Amino acid sequence: MPAPSANDRPPARRGPSPWVRGLRSAVVLGLAAACGLPEPAPLARVAGAAPVGPGVPPEVEAASVAFTGPVSPDGLVDGRRLVLVPSAILHEALAAVESEAGAAGLAEAVPAKLTLEDGRRRAVLRLAAPLRARTGYALVLSSRARDEEGRPVLDAEGRIRPSVLEFETGVAAGPPPRAVLTEARADAATPEAGGEYVEIANRGEGPLDLYGHRLAKRTASGAVSSCVLSEGVVAPGGVALAVGGAYDQRYALPAGTVLVSCGATALLGGLANDRGPEVLLLDATGEPIATFGAGGSAPVCAEAAVRIDVDGEDTAGNLVCAEGSPGRL
Repeated sequence: MPAPSANDRPPARRGPSPWVRGLRSAVVLGLAAACGLPEPAPLARVAGAAPVGPGVPPEVEAASVAFTGPVSPDGLVDGRRLVLVPSAILHEALAAVESEAGAAGLAEAVPAKLTLEDGRRRAVLRLAAPLRARTGYALVLSSRARDEEGRPVLDAEGRIRPSVLEFETGVAAGPPPRAVLTEARADAATPEAGGEYVEIANRGEGPLDLYGHRLAKRTASGAVSSCVLSEGVVAPGGVALAVGGAYDQRYALPAGTVLVSCGATALLGGLANDRGPEVLLLDATGEPIATFGAGGSAPVCAEAAVRIDVDGEDTAGNLVCAEGSPGRL
């Protein structure tokens, strides 16, 4: 007898849909009520989170998720099904907590020790270090989380799906940093991608953490394009040099200069040589915090355009062409 074809074989068995599971729960509740049996406890769901909203102090010591009923520690206390992450990697975190392996090895997750408190109705992540200032964060809970009876933990709307609970940090305690764009080089010796740069100075009294910051350029048409800076912390009075991925180490930089990249090859995809550079520095929330050459105020230079008075305004009278290497501050 010939083997059955693929079309003759019965379809692969799949688990019941959420609608079917909900119908089953309703039937069980109805039968329990009709027979005078005690009703099963309702499924636990997300009741809220802390902290929430903007302006959260970066020094906050813990973040937590509250539930309407007791939940199982399986997958929670080991970091597989609940993590705190910067909002910039939210998609990666969602994929990780929903995966079979879970998110325990997620590199950019905030280091924390998780415990269940209040009769297992609250998951508390005690943070190992302060968070970054002015940065979005998200508590990400998997749909695979279970209550103490092994049933799904529902989101705040009563659905079986991941929960994303977001907040945003404010400024850090202590003296603030103050970013200034002090120098820009659009015309460099070939290969140009290896020598273009923008210099960022910290003129404040606190450290300038460039995590999540973006460098942007305005084109001749007025359009703005940007790229995310790699990580780097600039000490008070120090400078960072923003370069492209193809930077060839051609400059002898002063000790302590922080090197950050922005762009896979050329800085910002390349700075135009036929017009003065117009660049902006945006913080992690997208707010512009420094400009250079705003409104076309920077000159067209064979080498670098620099700010004469570092603490002065971004105007044509304070921007000139200069020779030499970066790091003059």
